[in-house]
Amino acid sequence: MCAAMESSRFLLAPRSAEKSSSSSSGPPRESDEECALRLQREFDAEVAAKEARERFSCPLCLDTVQLSDGVELDCLHRLCRGCLSGYLEVKIREKRVLPHELCCPMPGCDCEVTTPQIEYVVTGTPLWDRFLATRVELWRPADEERERLCECPRPECSGTRFLAPAELVEVSCPRCTARFCPRCRDQHPGTSCEAHLARLRGQVDQADKEFDELVRKECWQRCPGCQAVCERPHGCNYMTCYSEKCRGKTTFCYLCGDKLSSIEHFTHFPYGLFENACQKLDRRNEENLPQATWGTRDWWSSVARDLTSWATG
Repeated sequence: MCAAMESSRFLLAPRSAEKSSSSSSGPPRESDEECALRLQREFDAEVAAKEARERFSCPLCLDTVQLSDGVELDCLHRLCRGCLSGYLEVKIREKRVLPHELCCPMPGCDCEVTTPQIEYVVTGTPLWDRFLATRVELWRPADEERERLCECPRPECSGTRFLAPAELVEVSCPRCTARFCPRCRDQHPGTSCEAHLARLRGQVDQADKEFDELVRKECWQRCPGCQAVCERPHGCNYMTCYSEKCRGKTTFCYLCGDKLSSIEHFTHFPYGLFENACQKLDRRNEENLPQATWGTRDWWSSVARDLTSWATG
């Protein structure tokens, strides 16, 4: 029996030694201080990642701002409120508020800036009221062959507008009951617009001659797109027409009257932007022609846009 017990002790000894050896060779236990530091680093990394997800870089001003201070358009371009507000202010003040004119300002993107997005940025300001008034002013019926948008010519009606069937030759204002022609907004019952205008042409011709003489004397220039008379109060001789027809799409030379592209803002004037001379005419010696002068902030913005267009081809 003693021999058996000794044999048992001999067999158990290696297992005990092996267990002691494995426990002593394991990884060292982490102290409380090291554990606290590790948890703090993990928490700081999580906070930094969360803040990064809640901020973005505006592609226009390149500033990093909070997501709550930005507006994401339908094209997924995200802009800060400041940049989008400045862009909308220029468009609204120029009355370029039709859906195809109020588009994403990013190059090559023609996604419409929707009315709710515009309202979110400029609501509560005079720009919002001007936007709504301009939209109403520029609205036209979808089918002008069936109905015509009429505007009362009387000043006391403040431009009251209403729809009438297109075939009517005379309409009545629902506000002041004045009757007038919906085409020319004049009163000529029983006479066509052409005959009425022919009768008035004799009176108008003399006025036109006097006005043309005034345009020549004041050295004004007519827009080659809509023939509207334009005056250059400041800036260079590269003009942009903002009439209802051109709406900022026609640019021309104030000296020769030729239509110009954005690149010709610089190439059309061999003596510089502020000399009264272009590739066609040299008018530097004309006494009645005012000298070109440095422009306003809006003018410099236009120059910057044209420089960018010229540089990018």
